[in-house]
Amino acid sequence: MVKFEVIKGRKGPNDRLVKVWAYGEIFSIEALLRLLQIFFEGEDFAYPIEKGKQGRAMLLKAIIDVALGIPIERVLKAYRLNRKRPKTKVVKKLHEVIK
Repeated sequence: MVKFEVIKGRKGPNDRLVKVWAYGEIFSIEALLRLLQIFFEGEDFAYPIEKGKQGRAMLLKAIIDVALGIPIERVLKAYRLNRKRPKTKVVKKLHEVIK
């Protein structure tokens, strides 16, 4: 299971950094964009536009919905992106993972 730790950033009061729990390193916007590129390419392969599928468009629509403030659980359900298991756990405080 992948776990993330969300910590206070240095850019301002609402700035947040994401640590990948497995390595404890900062998850940067560059890393996010590189990861998104991989996901977009995978969606294009799995759901090709030339076969009438949406390809990367569905993932992009889901990302836009999240950016517009639609609750994440609603977006996951609407696009059938909920995972059965293992669920991704977002950690906001270290004590949440150390039990």
